[in-house]
Amino acid sequence: MSAVFPQPQWFAALGELMESEGESFRRLGYAETRFAIKVLPENGTGNEQVVGLEFDGYRLKEARALSDVWAFQPDFVICGKQSIWQRMLDEIRSDGRPHLRHTLNSLVLVGEELWLESKDQLQEDKFYRYNQTLQEFFNLASRTQR
Repeated sequence: MSAVFPQPQWFAALGELMESEGESFRRLGYAETRFAIKVLPENGTGNEQVVGLEFDGYRLKEARALSDVWAFQPDFVICGKQSIWQRMLDEIRSDGRPHLRHTLNSLVLVGEELWLESKDQLQEDKFYRYNQTLQEFFNLASRTQR
């Protein structure tokens, strides 16, 4: 895979792996959510990168770069600096999953390294409802090239 995180093509490649792992995702349950990943520059210099993702059932329906995150109407946005995302992905590539304190759920619950943005608390709740599906989706990065 030549695409790199957080390019939409990188997420699309994970989406293809997700479809090939269908039974694993079916065991986790149906996920219907639109959300965005916002990758912030390290020292406040440079542009943030935002990708919109839509899960429909047991598959990734869409992955696209966003210039206006709220026009995409996401349920929630997961935000964090590039280094935090990279640490999680490095651990996934090394060990098949991130260390316990570096999962999406753990990092968002603490709210310092990753955090959620949302315009509606009920929509934001979809992160907590589907976080295991989201984590397993990211864990598919262990099967990709760097």
